[in-house]
Amino acid sequence: MLIYLPADQRSGDRWFNTTAFITPPAFTFGDVGRNTVIGPGLNTLDLALIREIHIRESHALQFRAEFFNSLNHTNYGTPNRYVNTPQFGTVTEAATPARQIQFALRYKF
Repeated sequence: MLIYLPADQRSGDRWFNTTAFITPPAFTFGDVGRNTVIGPGLNTLDLALIREIHIRESHALQFRAEFFNSLNHTNYGTPNRYVNTPQFGTVTEAATPARQIQFALRYKF
């Protein structure tokens, strides 16, 4: 039985084929290997724009604009992996926050 779903069938409600797993008997370990299920990838792009304006020989004014996750791509967290819970196989959290922008003005002397 296949564990992975095709890319067009994956969603936050069902990331992998949950019917491929069963709860092991009490006081025993299951037989699934380590790292059997692979979660979603992580795509993020951080960007910084810096402009420095020299006022005098040893004085400068620096303006910075920093963009974290600048493409605002949703990165899913790890799928829930506990077989005996209703959330098994679902993704309930994001791995990274949404786009964040930060501005700074700095006087160097």
